Amino acid sequence: MGILGLLLGAGVSVAVLLMMTALPLTPARGVAVLAFVALLVVLGSILFSGGSLERSFGVVYLVMGLLAGAVLALPRLLRYASLEPVWVSLGLGVAAVLLLIAVGTGVDALLGMILPPPDPQTGISVKAQISQGLSNGILIAAPVVLVVLSWLAWRQRVT
Repeated sequence: MGILGLLLGAGVSVAVLLMMTALPLTPARGVAVLAFVALLVVLGSILFSGGSLERSFGVVYLVMGLLAGAVLALPRLLRYASLEPVWVSLGLGVAAVLLLIAVGTGVDALLGMILPPPDPQTGISVKAQISQGLSNGILIAAPVVLVVLSWLAWRQRVT
């Protein structure tokens, strides 16, 4: 069951990153603006809720998300370097991070509704095995897809 989760997570990564790279410029600007608005909402929720410990960890996670967004923007930056503003590519990178989190969580919730509950006698849960594979698949496939898309964008730009 873990392999099924790995494949499901890899499919999520491929779909999200391909969609962010192939999005035309006009809708890409709107998505980038929405991603920055979502980023401001997250920043506001970090700053105005919780104690100092929650704010400290929230800022660390926010910075890590921004770095991941910048890295996920690389294929788009390479492909459309002179055709669109840099903020659009960076906004789509942030949107990709948010979408990977949201889609991964949504698929996990859907699995919770579809799959049977854990066996009361053994405690074995099919959903837990697939969910673990799902998160691992997203984490393993995203860098691989990122490298392939960046290489293809660089190759297309050179030729």
